[in-house]
Amino acid sequence: MSEIEVSELDRPLFIVAALRGFRLQRMQDGFFGLFKRNGDAVELVADGLTFKEVANRCGATGTTTLRAAVERDGLAWLDTYESFLALARSV
Repeated sequence: MSEIEVSELDRPLFIVAALRGFRLQRMQDGFFGLFKRNGDAVELVADGLTFKEVANRCGATGTTTLRAAVERDGLAWLDTYESFLALARSV
């Protein structure tokens, strides 16, 4: 499996998406694609999304931060990059 590389600025968005069961990918046009596993298939949920649009789909609306949205819903925020990598490989 190839190594997952995520910029420091995008990392919180990838974390919140992975915690929600989504696979997030930065597309060639600079926007994001959001994918969901369906059995053995990985299906596109939405593409052409901005950072804010992905955040909204993951529960961070208005002034709610990504971390606050995760913790509000009883999920644990991932504090280490290694934890994120392990989760990202599972979705």
